[in-house]
Amino acid sequence: MCETLLTLKQVCERVSMSQSYVRLLIRNDKFPPASHKISPRTVRWLESTITEWIQLNAKNNN
Repeated sequence: MCETLLTLKQVCERVSMSQSYVRLLIRNDKFPPASHKISPRTVRWLESTITEWIQLNAKNNN
């Protein structure tokens, strides 16, 4: 199965948060770190990881 890799911009659009806030959450271990390092300054997240994080946080907020 081929999994989609998301950029930081795409991740932020999916979770409705700014890039700086997502970076802050990552530093505080409250958001999954990027799963793929493409180059020294380029990273990607698995779409399934972000979907799972969204679902988990939706349950915790209810």
